[in-house]
Amino acid sequence: MEDEILSQDIEEDEDELKVLEEEEEEELKQKQTIQSKKKVSKQTQEQSEEVRETYEAFIQHARMGIANTLTGETIEGFDVVKDQAIVTLGKVILNKLDKIAIASGV
Repeated sequence: MEDEILSQDIEEDEDELKVLEEEEEEELKQKQTIQSKKKVSKQTQEQSEEVRETYEAFIQHARMGIANTLTGETIEGFDVVKDQAIVTLGKVILNKLDKIAIASGV
């Protein structure tokens, strides 16, 4: 009689343990899914920010300048050795001004 009661208790405990383990696995899967979705959305956001830039710096056979990716216009005449920082700064400034113009509706 006691053996039957003990075996029933053990079986009930094992069932409860299985249920708890399954719940933990489901929670872990949900957390992993959420983390992967966050990574994907972050990558998508970074890619969309890269596409939004209108101006791009370039160096081409001893030529360096800034090119408008929409119209194809270029600003040239920079020294390849000395003016790399100036070209990069010009690119940043022009892109910021472009974003301000778009935001103001011009």
